[in-house]
Amino acid sequence: MERFKWPVPDDAFFRRHFVEGEVATVRYRIERCKFLWEEFGPPADMLLVGGFPSMFALDELNRSFIYGNFMATVLLAQSFIEHSLAGMFALGRQDDLVKQGFKKLIDQARADGHITDELAATLDNLRTMRNPYTHHTIGTGSRSYMQRLAQSEHRLPEDMVVEDARVAIRAVVDFLRHGSPRWNPDEVRWEPEKEDV
Repeated sequence: MERFKWPVPDDAFFRRHFVEGEVATVRYRIERCKFLWEEFGPPADMLLVGGFPSMFALDELNRSFIYGNFMATVLLAQSFIEHSLAGMFALGRQDDLVKQGFKKLIDQARADGHITDELAATLDNLRTMRNPYTHHTIGTGSRSYMQRLAQSEHRLPEDMVVEDARVAIRAVVDFLRHGSPRWNPDEVRWEPEKEDV
């Protein structure tokens, strides 16, 4: 049986739709882009041990946040870090550990001294923050989004997901800075070129 497909408007319809949407959100995207720049700094080359999935996750995390896809930002942050930790253990031929999930990777990285207790707590916070986005919970149970919202200072669910995205980005930045000490702001100085200003 042939799959049903809706009729598609012409290119001019979509062009108008995109242009109007872009113009209306430019100021918000600029603010979010500034936040990313403050956290990540100027673009830098880095080796990602998490392979292609970590590269895709990091790239899409930035674009998702800029365009206001906050839940996606949280999920991509966790994906980037999990792939990176798993890649590190895969390089050490610890394949059984790689299959055990994010919590086990965090715990083992801490136990082996690859990450500090502070960074492990940050990553564990990201993991538990992400859970209500990926696992359904009923009502206001202890692991639900509604429970987290009730225990936060946020009044609107939309406010909490924006803050979660910011926390997730900071977790990625902390993870990258820990793994690449030369990537720290103290080691890097960047001045905008005249045409960049």
